[in-house]
Amino acid sequence: MSKIIQFSDLARQQQFHLLEHKRQEFQERDNYLARRRKLMFQIEAQMRQAEIEQQELYRQLLELYQIEINFPELGDRVGLHRLFAEHPALLTLTQFLQGRLEVEECYKRLKELQNLPLEP
Repeated sequence: MSKIIQFSDLARQQQFHLLEHKRQEFQERDNYLARRRKLMFQIEAQMRQAEIEQQELYRQLLELYQIEINFPELGDRVGLHRLFAEHPALLTLTQFLQGRLEVEECYKRLKELQNLPLEP
C-alpha cells in the first residue's frame, strides 16, 4: 500500500529545504567576503608601507637640502595630501621624481628654497 503524504508535511519539507539552501548561500557569500576583506587589509597594509617608504625618501632629500617640513600625523591623509599639493619643496621633488623636471632645475629650485625662512 502506498502512504499518502499530507500537503502540510510537503510544504514544511519544502520550506526546510529552502531555509537550508538559503543558509548555504549565505555562508558561501560570507566566506567569500571574509577572504576578500583579508586580502583587502593585506593590500592596504602593503600600500601604507609603500607610502611610508615614499615619505622617507622625501624626508631624506629634504634633509640633504636642509629644508625642514613638519609632516602631519601618519593617519592624516587629507593633511598629507594638502601638504604635498601646496609646499614648494615637495612640489619640486614630486615633479622631479615623476620625470617632469630636469635635475638642474630641481637643484636650482631646492637651493632657492634653502634660503627661505623655516616653516612655523
